[in-house]
Amino acid sequence: MKVVVTGMAAMAGGVATSWSFGSRAACVLQAAEVRAPVSSFEAMLREGASQVGVALTAPAVEESALRRASLPMRATFAVAREAMGQAKLPAEEVGIVVAGSNLQLGRAWQAYEKYRTEPAYLSPRHGYEFYDTHVMALLAELLELRGPGFTVGGASASGNVAILAGLDLVRHGRAGACLVVGPLPELSPVERQALGTMGALAPEGSACRPFDRAAAGFVPGEACAAVLLESEKSAAARGAAALAEIAGAWSGLGGSHLPAPDVDSELRAMAGALDDAGADVAELDHISAHATSTPAGDVAECAALRRLLGARARDVPVNATKSLVGHALHAAGVVELVALILQMRGGFVHGTAGLRDPIADDLRLVGPRAIDHRIRLGLSNSFGFGSIATSVAVRGIEGT
Repeated sequence: MKVVVTGMAAMAGGVATSWSFGSRAACVLQAAEVRAPVSSFEAMLREGASQVGVALTAPAVEESALRRASLPMRATFAVAREAMGQAKLPAEEVGIVVAGSNLQLGRAWQAYEKYRTEPAYLSPRHGYEFYDTHVMALLAELLELRGPGFTVGGASASGNVAILAGLDLVRHGRAGACLVVGPLPELSPVERQALGTMGALAPEGSACRPFDRAAAGFVPGEACAAVLLESEKSAAARGAAALAEIAGAWSGLGGSHLPAPDVDSELRAMAGALDDAGADVAELDHISAHATSTPAGDVAECAALRRLLGARARDVPVNATKSLVGHALHAAGVVELVALILQMRGGFVHGTAGLRDPIADDLRLVGPRAIDHRIRLGLSNSFGFGSIATSVAVRGIEGT
């Protein structure tokens, strides 16, 4: 069964868009750290205007259930609503998969602070809001979804793990359609300090420079996204436009609980996604890399790319969306899927901001400027701590 995307939306560093460029997910730039004003996620990809360090402001909402919600929850709802609005699918047929675990660490930190100072005034809502399922359940309530629903964790690969789960739900008929959501990250000071102490974060004020010899760690990014997956047959029957096909996906482990990257599992992920799509390397037009700007991770991914591409290593353009939006952690895979589909439909490959001195000259690593390029089949990689490796294969729709 072919599964297609019939709705999608993304928000990154103050930029909000959907394929129809609707205004319901709109928010505004709060800082002036971009080279040129951009009005959409796609325009930002084309122009290469780095959004790293630009803060999101909360989208306006009318729903009473969101009036006390955090910025991450409101932004996440905005993109989910926009993706659903495009698809125009009866909500009772739709399931929901939310990417990530420990989704509300910032709220949990606030609850701890209240408990520490005034325990009697701790909100009773924390008794159910601390569960990861709260994000999923609140979205399902607001969007009136009645299909299956759950949350999946895969560290920084969570977005792709959620896409794979949604793909399986639709492929096997367990849901007529599935909304896959990558929520805006919400870390507390504890997690930020730990990531910094372990050396994963770039020094404050540093740029995100994937595949560059000056890369010094990842830069956290404020980004979230949602995609609506549906069977091709269902979309055709109701006259819905298919934006792209999710042709295949793969996920596997390298057998280690540590954060070090694993080249073998990364290679298996890419090869497995192609095999699931019934495709091979000869058909591959583009790879959206995981590429976080951490030196060890970027070197490992380059090694896996060489082994996958072989004689085509200099032919297939490879770029890194995190260079533009930062690392959205569990949401990254969904954000980067939207970016890939926009590039596929727009006939371009966005630039990798900050790439001046590439770590590999035997791969076609795209520099800071976007290039014109037709993508008929692309891969989107996401890797996570614990040697979690995932890749999603995406096909373009003929005639679009």
